[in-house]
Amino acid sequence: MTKLNISMPEELLVELDAEADELGLSRSGLIQEASAIYIASAREDREAERHRLRTLSAAQRMREAGTRLGLAGQDPVRLLAELRVADESSRGQ
Repeated sequence: MTKLNISMPEELLVELDAEADELGLSRSGLIQEASAIYIASAREDREAERHRLRTLSAAQRMREAGTRLGLAGQDPVRLLAELRVADESSRGQ
């Protein structure tokens, strides 16, 4: 295992040690666990944002396609959502 030296405010170190004691972990163990949780959460947040942006882009392309197809006054995103609900209902989901 690799060792490292880090700097942090004394108050944070006091809190870190208290939390480690409460959880029955060493200082290093708590830092390892907290780091792993943070990294996983940050990855999930980035993926959620990428998904959100892809969804917005797809919705915009659907609206543009609806305009090209002459679906004036109809929202193709809403139409697709309605079709999805109807399909799920017909399959008993």
